[in-house]
Amino acid sequence: MEIFFKLYQTEGCCLCGSSGSLTGEHKIKASALRKIFGSNAMVIGDFDDGGILRTAQGPKSKAFHFSARMCSLCNGSRTQPADQEFDRFHTLVSSLLSEGRDPSEVFNMPQYNLDSEAYLNVFRYFSKILCCQIAEAGGPRPLEACEFAIGKTSRNIIFLHIDVDPIYLTYRDTCGEHGFARHGGLIVLFDSKTHNPTCFQTLLSLGAVRYLFWVRFDALVGAELRTSHHEFWLKCKAAYQEAIKNPLSDEQRYRLGI
Repeated sequence: MEIFFKLYQTEGCCLCGSSGSLTGEHKIKASALRKIFGSNAMVIGDFDDGGILRTAQGPKSKAFHFSARMCSLCNGSRTQPADQEFDRFHTLVSSLLSEGRDPSEVFNMPQYNLDSEAYLNVFRYFSKILCCQIAEAGGPRPLEACEFAIGKTSRNIIFLHIDVDPIYLTYRDTCGEHGFARHGGLIVLFDSKTHNPTCFQTLLSLGAVRYLFWVRFDALVGAELRTSHHEFWLKCKAAYQEAIKNPLSDEQRYRLGI
């Protein structure tokens, strides 16, 4: 029985499930990339392990798109208010950081009180990106997060932490100021006793700013993943077992925001 999740079909929208008029969604917004890099050349890769770097043709490059698809309605009118609000939000957060202030002060601003639509739209943006990351990893659609992302519900289940990206700081200290952006893929936290997932987490960094965001769930939700979406659960379990066998260093955990 599927109560909390629905199987994601690759020929359907990763938010609403519709199979009509599918489009691509950026892992990192094209407008944000243009602001960060301007007309400078961009390369894509994992800078931590000396991986191969690829040249990006520009902010709209297919290399920056999720493989998971989204219908034109969800990618347009349903999520556009959240996209636009995130742009305003990020401008304010960047300004706070440039002044040496705590970026969480942004939530002291009147437009982002807990009952405001602006506040909810910021978190709807993060919910959309998290749902895309789950679909990209072969996971099912988390129904409550999807419905929140497209404005069908106002119950915010997304947690958020904002800080300075440690990888950005490392390169700044050695190379000076530079254009930088990254996404965090999907991190799945496990319960060591039940061996069921308890959290989906990812991150987004734009310049110096790092956004860590996640959704937590209880034992019942994790159990549904195990029974109704067993193939994805096996994939998560294998990653968990590998992490136990070869644990991350404190520095690696810090960089991933764990």
